[in-house]
Amino acid sequence: MRRPDRASSLLRQLLAWLLIPLVALLAFNAFLSYRTALDAANEAYDRLLLASVRAIADRVSVVDDEVRVDVPYVALELFESKSQERIFYRVATAEGATITGYEDLPLPPRAPAIPDAPVFWRADYHDERVYLGALAKAFYDSGPRGPVLIVVGETAEARDALSREILVDSVGRQGLLIAVAALVVWVGLRRSLRPVVHLTNAIARRAPTDLAPIDGTGVQSEVRPLIDALNQHTGRLDELIAARQRFLDDASHQLRTPLAALKTQAEFGLSAVPARGSGRGADLPEALRALLGDIHRTTDQTIRLVNQLLALARAEPQGVPSRDIADVDLDALARATTTELVPAARQKQIDLGFEGGGEGIVTGNRVLLHELIVNLVDNAIRYTPAEGRITVRVRSRSSEGGLAAEGRPGGRGATKLVVLEVEDNGPGISPEERERVFERFYRGSTATSHGSGLGLAIVKDICRSHAAAIELASPAEGTGLRVVVTFECRSTTLARSASAGA
Repeated sequence: MRRPDRASSLLRQLLAWLLIPLVALLAFNAFLSYRTALDAANEAYDRLLLASVRAIADRVSVVDDEVRVDVPYVALELFESKSQERIFYRVATAEGATITGYEDLPLPPRAPAIPDAPVFWRADYHDERVYLGALAKAFYDSGPRGPVLIVVGETAEARDALSREILVDSVGRQGLLIAVAALVVWVGLRRSLRPVVHLTNAIARRAPTDLAPIDGTGVQSEVRPLIDALNQHTGRLDELIAARQRFLDDASHQLRTPLAALKTQAEFGLSAVPARGSGRGADLPEALRALLGDIHRTTDQTIRLVNQLLALARAEPQGVPSRDIADVDLDALARATTTELVPAARQKQIDLGFEGGGEGIVTGNRVLLHELIVNLVDNAIRYTPAEGRITVRVRSRSSEGGLAAEGRPGGRGATKLVVLEVEDNGPGISPEERERVFERFYRGSTATSHGSGLGLAIVKDICRSHAAAIELASPAEGTGLRVVVTFECRSTTLARSASAGA
């Protein structure tokens, strides 16, 4: 199974595309800078070697047909530095015989072509790397005597220290320049991406059913095509939802009308067929009356199933048109819906009560919210035994961090919440089944009445489309079930202004 690609940061990508080549160039330039620094150090110290060789050569003379060398201190003083390098010298004849100095100091691999022409080379001397310079000095007034070879060498500490200093100075300035450039680019990118971040936050704050076009004002031209494509996509979605809504309306009319007629005919048949032993219908079989009764009950169940399936289709989050969203007084709606269901509760001698909280304005679809309350109270009536008790409550409270429902995190400070509760003293639902009862066509083990298993599935979808949280719990006292639905208290004006902020 292919793993989904992890989302990466555009800011990090841009910084990576900028910094990685710059760091690679910095490394390559450091290599070139090291070679340049080494060449510069070698050139500088080769000049010092030559100066030292010349200083010694000036003090080489022939006295009484004997070569004499007076090594001046200045010839060695030229190399004084912070590094602890060591200096070696050797004065030898053309044949290689040492006149003075270190006898094992290497001679140049090739003799100077002409007198006073310096030669520089590098050799290993006593397991150390040594840089050497040599110069041949000829004597023109001393007969046929050959030239004298003057060699001066030094260890590599001073050269290495100078080359490192040049390298560190050069690379340090370039690294600082790259760091400043990266900081400037990072700040610039953050400021440039700010409209995109605002657009993202505005879209995230939208209601699930809000398919209004996204306003791309202030967004860079490179992002405009994406916004236009999103607007075209949401426009097509809006058209599909509208077409689906029209189909549901047509299907609702085409299905409910014949089912209502069938129910009416069954009721008429039941009223026209008298009971056994009475009147002109006494000779009709009793099975006919039973058959008509079954048809009447099946028609009632079919009508309820069709109504629930249509409500379920409308309750899906993607099926709620944004134009049907408005401010709804949940307290007044719950009170009116509870009053509608009082006759059904009286048939089972159930005490159906309502406790209002006064303030309960939520944003949503009034028809779906009515369906939510109807399903919760109807389920309670169906499963609560005769002479039971059902209480519908609407109250408001504050919550720090907002509502976190259906994967929507809170974190927006103190938020006013509206809570709808439906509590009964029926058999309840075991904790192990409280998640499964929201599945379509699933009926709990304690279900005793006929039903389709769609009531709580419809409630769940309506909660999802309204960004509400639903919880099943046990009453504080006794047995039964307490259904708690929590909404954020927000007005349509605020919701629309958040969408327009995009």
